[in-house]
Order: sequence, then structure tokens, then C-alpha cells
Amino acid sequence: MATTAKTTRPARRAPASVALPPPVTAPTHQAVLLVVAVVVGTVFVIIGSLAFYQLAFAGRIFPGVAVGAVSLAGRTPQEAQALLADAWNSFAEQGIPLVAGEQQVTLAPVVSSPGDPDLAYELIRFDATAASEAAYAVGRQGNWLGRLFQPVWVSIMSRQASELPAEVELPRVVQFIRDSLPGLEQPPQPAQLVVDLAGNVLVTPEASGVVIKEEELRQDLLQRVATLSSAPVEVKLVAVTPALTQGLVARLVPTARNLLRDVPLGFAFEQESWQAEPAVWDQWLGAELDKNSEPRLAFLSERAEEFFFPIEEKVNQAASDARFEVQNGRVVAFQGSRQGRTVDRPATLAASLVALQEGKSEPVALVVATTEPTVTTAETNDIGISEVIGVGRSNFKGSPPNRRHNIRVGAAALNGLLVKAGEEFSLLKALLPVEASTGYLPELVIKGNRTIPEYGGGLCQIGTTTFRAALGSGLPITARRNHSYRVVYYEPAGTDATIYDPAPDFKFMNDTGNTMLIQTRIEGDDLIFEFWGRPDGREVSQSKPRIFNVVSPPPAKLVETEDLPVGEKKCTERPHTGADAEFTYAVTYPNGETKEEVFKSHYIPWQEVCLIGVPKGTLTPPEGEAPVEGEPSGTPSPVDT
Repeated sequence: MATTAKTTRPARRAPASVALPPPVTAPTHQAVLLVVAVVVGTVFVIIGSLAFYQLAFAGRIFPGVAVGAVSLAGRTPQEAQALLADAWNSFAEQGIPLVAGEQQVTLAPVVSSPGDPDLAYELIRFDATAASEAAYAVGRQGNWLGRLFQPVWVSIMSRQASELPAEVELPRVVQFIRDSLPGLEQPPQPAQLVVDLAGNVLVTPEASGVVIKEEELRQDLLQRVATLSSAPVEVKLVAVTPALTQGLVARLVPTARNLLRDVPLGFAFEQESWQAEPAVWDQWLGAELDKNSEPRLAFLSERAEEFFFPIEEKVNQAASDARFEVQNGRVVAFQGSRQGRTVDRPATLAASLVALQEGKSEPVALVVATTEPTVTTAETNDIGISEVIGVGRSNFKGSPPNRRHNIRVGAAALNGLLVKAGEEFSLLKALLPVEASTGYLPELVIKGNRTIPEYGGGLCQIGTTTFRAALGSGLPITARRNHSYRVVYYEPAGTDATIYDPAPDFKFMNDTGNTMLIQTRIEGDDLIFEFWGRPDGREVSQSKPRIFNVVSPPPAKLVETEDLPVGEKKCTERPHTGADAEFTYAVTYPNGETKEEVFKSHYIPWQEVCLIGVPKGTLTPPEGEAPVEGEPSGTPSPVDT
């Protein structure tokens, strides 16, 4: 009997118990409101705190803002301006030492003149007013949210006021260095082709040189101004290799030999003619690079100067505008207009070389450039001038003879000029050139320990009087700078305008819609300019200048000179107090529109300057500079190649 096997299944185990997370309960409405309230409250607290911070420093500069070592935290713009002006005055008095190897000279921001304050000009200019405004603007820029958070960030991190309003007159600074440290630079000399007296064509080798790294000098000076630091500035030099080499010039020798011949070169202009003999014109022959940097033969302009000087003296003439005056209420011309002309010497020489190469024998016509006058005599017809629209006055009592002479010359140069409607009038353009040929007399300026003659004395009297006449006429002033320091000729302070070739200039715009006429005259010690035109109904108001931030002058300065007898002392400059000045100028036009402008001026304090005579050859060199005997002593500063 079969037996059936039974399969026994294992008993099921009860599942292990698993701990489950508690069920997620949705936040209640009250909890959400609480969180929102906390967040909103925190935001309001932060915004309120920031707003309170803003209010706490309303009208004052935020903490952490400085210019150099001068902290301006908590100061009003006016207080900051006074602090910065005082710091700048101390900086300017001390100057910046310029070091070149073993040589050193101190760069004063202002060059002075013992004979005429008009010749004082600034090598470095710092605007304390604009700097204080820049400092006040830190933390107040951008959108509203940025303006809330910026002040706190500024106070934590500290910031210098950026974009400091400083200017460096680089060409004049470089010239100051060249005058004070002669021989520092060694200009490169290109190779050159020459013809000796025997007619032999020779080649002189090139010579490398060193020159001042001008842009780096500018940046270093600006950095000193930004930090108001008188730490020495190294005048660095860079090696310069001429592009015109001996090898390039040597390629021209065969052509030059073939060009030389025993024939004269003739030149002609109108009914005049001139002739250069072979022994003369072959000395003009040289080499230059063309636009592709390839060498070519050329007549060099500087070598032909002696021959062309009398020709140019005869042919050249400046363009002159017609000059006018008012007689019996009518404008009449007292000087006719004249076309200007100038011999273009390089173009004339180039044409003569071509003629020589082509074997032509007839005279070469002078290449003459012409310029037309701005105002011609024909423009006297109906120019619409009826009466005086503005007057400017200044007094030059106490001026020395040369200054008086230059004032007369400058006033005469302006008398009778017309300023067309819509024209921007440039005073420098109307006066130039300021040199002996136009009747001006020189005065001395002090650079380092040297006195150097320069032209331009008395012209700030012209600039100031023109400025005042333009203001009285209600004209827009487009360029004006005050004098470096207060001068009695230009009181009240703040109403002066300095000019100096090539800058600064004084400019105004004739927006009257009619031609204007300038009339000048001198009555005793008074210089008077009248602007004639046709009134258009505009009204002018000008506030009395406000003088503030007055600073006493520094101690007197003694300057050695070889231009006085030994031991003789001559005090040439009186002390001047420093100050700031401002006045408001407003013009209301017939349509009811009013334009207002505040003219601000900063004057540095100026010390008394006295000259003392010393024996010839014993002039004390600037601090740190070795005496110059032939070639300069000392090792030049590092040269970058």
C-alpha cells in the first residue's frame, strides 16, 4: 500500500513592526502670518536703520571717505573743501621732489615771475571744491537700493574719492625739468647724408638717445596729488633708437652723387626772384623716410633756413581782419582786411628737388599757403550795431613799465574786432602771436633757481577786462580760469580771468543773434572794454563775490640770481593770502528763461619772494643737484630699452 508524503510549510512570521514618521501637518494660517510678519519686520528694521543712517549723515560726507591722508568723514562739502584747500596749500608750498639719478629738483605747482604776476602759471592744478563734491557723492550714487547699502559698505571698507579733479600741464612740467636739469635728455640722432665743401657725399652714423618717459611721469604726479604725498618722483628715461640708420642712408649715396651738378636753383614769387648757387643748395641735401619707411633724398627744411629767411620775411604776411569803430552813431572801418600768406618751405623744397632731378632750368614758383580774414571790409554794410551792450573795467595802478607796455599792445590788438553772431570768441586766438615781432616785451619767470625770459606779461589784465565785459553783456562764458593767486590788479577776487599761451584761454559765445564790436581804451590806470551790438532785451544780474577760506601766506622765499649785483636784495613779489571766492551770474532772456551759473575761484597763498645777487658761476644748484660743468654729473636714472 502506497504511502503519501505530506509537505509541511513553515509557519508564517508576523511582520516586524515599522516606525512610521508622524503625519505632516499643513502649517496653520496663523503660523504663515507670523513668519511673514517676522521677515517683513526685519526688512523694515534694516531699511529703517539704513534710512536713519542716511538721515544722520544728510548733508555730510559718509564715514570712511578720504582724499589721501585727509579724512573727510562727517564733514559738510564746505568743511571738506576748506580742509582740502588747506592740505593742498601745504602740499604746494612743499612741492614734489623730482629725482633723476643723483640730480634732484623740487617741482613747485606754480611757476612765478618776479616782474609780473600774469606770468605765474600752474604746472599742477587741484580743484578742492570739485574734490569735496566728489567725496560727498561717494555712497550717494546708483538706484535707491544701492544708495541705502553703499554708505555702510563705504564705512566698513573705506574709500578714496575717485576721479579727483587734478590736472598736470605735462609739456610745461617736462620743459621745467629740461630747464632745471639741462643735459638730462639726449635726443636721438638719425643717420644723415651730408655733402662736404669739396662735393663729397658722406654718411654720418645714427646715435641712440634717451628721453623722459612723459606719460609715466604724468601718472606718477597725479598719484602724488591723489594722495597729497610729497614723496619723490623718479624721472625715468627711455632709450630711443632712430629709424633712419646708416645702412639705409648709404643706399642713397650713388643717387646723390649723380644729382650734384654745377647749376643754380632759382625761386620766384610774383615779380620777385632769388637764386641759390650750387655751393648753397647742395648743403640742403639730406635723407628722410617716406611713408613706407623707405629712405629717400630730400632737401631738409632746417638746412635751408638761412637762405629762405629773407624770402619768408618779405613774402609772409598775417591775415588781418577789418577793424571798425563807432563814429557819430555809425560803424565805420578804420583798417581794411588783408589776406594772409605763408611760404610753405617744405613743399617748395620738394618741388625744387623734383625740378633738379628732371633737369629743369626755370625758377621754381614758391609754394604759398593763403588764409582768409575772418571779417572783411565789405562786412561794414548793415551789421546792426547800435549801442553799448556791456562794459568791462580793471585797474593796473602800480604796474611796471614793461607790463604797461604789454597792456597797451594787447588792448590795441582787440580794438575794432567784430565778433559774428553765433561765433565763439577766443581771446588767445585774437592776441597771438605774443612775441617780440608783435610788439610785446619779455619778463622773467623763476624755474627752480633759474630766471628765464618769457612773453605774456600784462595779458591777464586783458583777460580779466574781457571777462568782465562779457559778463556785463550777458554772454555765455565757455572757458575761464582764475589766476593762481590773488593780485591787487584783479580785485575783487573771483572776477579775474588768466590767459597763457597755449592754455588756459578765455572764451565766450556771441549768442545775441547780431554782430558785436569790441572797443578798447585806456584812461589813466583804467583799462576799459566796451562791447557794442544790438540789445535783445536780456537782463543780467551778478552777485557780489563771497570771499572765504582765507589762508595766511607762507614765510618769505629768497632766490639767488646772477642778474643782480652781488649782495643786492630785491623783493619782487609781495605776499598774498590764499582764499576761495564765488559769485552768481544770472541772465534772464526776453522769453522769461533764466540761466544761472556760479563762478568759483581758488587762490593759493603766496609767499614774498626776494632775489639776492650772487657772483657769476656760484649759483647754488637745486637741492641734490651736482654743479654742471660741461656734461652733467651723476648717473642718470634707469633707462628702459
